[in-house]
Amino acid sequence: MNELDNENVVSSNDLGPVGADPDYTRPDWWNDDGTKGTFQDNYTARKRVFPDGQCVVTVTKDKNYLGPAQTKLRAKRGESEERERNEEDAGQRAKQKVRDCCKAISADRMVTLTYRDNMTDRDKALKDWKAFCRRLGKVKKFHYVAVIEEQERGALHFHVAVRGKQSYVLLRSIWQRVVGLGSSGEQMGQVNVRDPHRLGFGVKGGHKLAAYIAKYCGKDVDCRELNGKRYFRSRGIVLPEVQYWRLPNCTCMLCAVHEAFRLIEGHCMEGLDTWCNNALGIVYLASAPGLVDPDYCPF
Repeated sequence: MNELDNENVVSSNDLGPVGADPDYTRPDWWNDDGTKGTFQDNYTARKRVFPDGQCVVTVTKDKNYLGPAQTKLRAKRGESEERERNEEDAGQRAKQKVRDCCKAISADRMVTLTYRDNMTDRDKALKDWKAFCRRLGKVKKFHYVAVIEEQERGALHFHVAVRGKQSYVLLRSIWQRVVGLGSSGEQMGQVNVRDPHRLGFGVKGGHKLAAYIAKYCGKDVDCRELNGKRYFRSRGIVLPEVQYWRLPNCTCMLCAVHEAFRLIEGHCMEGLDTWCNNALGIVYLASAPGLVDPDYCPF
């Protein structure tokens, strides 16, 4: 297949709602053999648009099992032979959820809550965190996405993604009141508010902040128990629905990249975040906030 054939294939893909034509036919050169009891390749496009204009598009190469479902006995929680793999999958899902929540609230600043001493008691830290949110909620209403980080020496502290300018005096006074004083009367809690400029975010600020917060949701969170939460978020965060399409005419990663850029047309290309992995069969595009000016021409 030459480049012209690829262009014709991409333009022929129907990006209408799923279910409009469930009995679509694959092209003759599709690489699936239809053998039962095997996994068949299929490309799926997903698109989510956030209130501030941010758009996230993914095109993934999904593997569908052709044949009856394979059933097996379900192990007790924590006793599965594939526990490590399950933990990794759960960590990836949590990372995606955190990134989506950060984009949903248009987070552009990070608040860090720390302890003066080497706090290693997770239960005590979570109790302080709940008290902090409860007291702050009586003063102001705000949306947040928070994670707990454990340093190499075991010290715990919180990273909180928020939107807009924060009152440093208010946050510090509440956190220090929750944590209390030391034996010598010194303050045992500290607060650091980092704005986009100090973080070096620039145009890709939202992407970097969301990725920075999400990285602490991986499976290697030693301070978290089996049923422990990987992240915390305020109530009322509404995630936009995901639109998705099957791409029967998409058979290679080049087609997948073309489809991804077609779907993100009309959104801000400045500060576009891109990621592509041929081995995993994933194309990821994330735009910055705002829509493209219809009179703007990049050429």
